[in-house]
Amino acid sequence: MNNFTISRINTSLGIFRVSGCWCHENSEAGKVEVSSIEMMGTDGWVLLNLASDKVMNIIAELTPTLIPIPISFFPLSES
Repeated sequence: MNNFTISRINTSLGIFRVSGCWCHENSEAGKVEVSSIEMMGTDGWVLLNLASDKVMNIIAELTPTLIPIPISFFPLSES
């Protein structure tokens, strides 16, 4: 598992700050565990309750966006 922090991610659901860990091992490829999620409100960042059903649904919708794409998928440019 590798830790990650996304300081700001703009989505159709809103603007979020997310931290947690993701697994890139064979059997658990793409597994993301969110340890903290905040949403941009009118007065700044608002910490969301991870136990809330609504927040769990938001995390489920964001998960495909949070899964990192290995750098090896991008060919190096030839200069």
